[in-house]
Amino acid sequence: MTGKRYADLFCGLGAFHTAFDKLDQGYECVFACDLDERVRKIYHDNYGIEPYGDINTIDIESIPDVDIICAGFPCQPFSIAGKKEGFRDQVKGNLFYKILEIIDAKSPQKIILENVKNLHTIHNGETFRIIISSLEDRGYKVSYKVLDSKHYGSPQSRQRIYIICDKDTKYKFRPVNKPITPVSTIIDHTVKDFFDYEEKYILKPAKGRMKYTLMNKKTGKGGRQGERVYSIDDYGPTICASSGGPGSKTGLYEIDGKIRKLTIKEALQMSGFSPEYRYGPKDNMLFYIGNSIVVNVLDELLQDM
Repeated sequence: MTGKRYADLFCGLGAFHTAFDKLDQGYECVFACDLDERVRKIYHDNYGIEPYGDINTIDIESIPDVDIICAGFPCQPFSIAGKKEGFRDQVKGNLFYKILEIIDAKSPQKIILENVKNLHTIHNGETFRIIISSLEDRGYKVSYKVLDSKHYGSPQSRQRIYIICDKDTKYKFRPVNKPITPVSTIIDHTVKDFFDYEEKYILKPAKGRMKYTLMNKKTGKGGRQGERVYSIDDYGPTICASSGGPGSKTGLYEIDGKIRKLTIKEALQMSGFSPEYRYGPKDNMLFYIGNSIVVNVLDELLQDM
């Protein structure tokens, strides 16, 4: 990259900011925004920048000029876990058009977008065609690819689509297939907050990465996402912003012969954040992590831009 100033839209916990800082090449975040007040405080505590709030209310002309716009824009309208409304979601689905307004005003050299993997298939691909054509109509050369974080040194499998745009050069996604990083690498063995499943569940042996499923003793039902017990000797499932059961959001793991879900610090490391990441109260942190981009993937992508 040549330009050094970037905007971090829908900044969340700051995956883009973390990845740019790790490059140690003088990149400067000159604007960030996020609707969630608590996220804004967490971002400020870690990066020293006070993000703006609702992107819909900002005076776009007040945003500093930037060379790069980054946006992991809200995925709920496109997610398998959501209603898959796409642009029909009048609030979150249309935030892409707000990104376009900022692009039109600031004309950045590069754009990096991230969203759920099925963005390019919803409504028979019509939503995605609108996104790509809107960017191409503005003179950008557009590349995109679905990437799985487990191939990028993350202990988590998280498949997301990345869209990279440049005014001059079409980005080429370099093949990356690093050895699997097991969940054991981020486990804190001093944690003793295990899940006592025996009163309500029995363990049903499973195969592969999933060692057991929890089966309810009364109903005989089980095996939902939050009732699956994984091995720490392989990569883990996607950390989700919304899921139920005793392993909600992180999944359950067999650790030292017992069962528990991941701690916040462990979940942060699953997404490539430092163990020293500051987050204050624990409320909603797993939700925020479940909505975050995996830093490990950005580490590789930014090197090649």
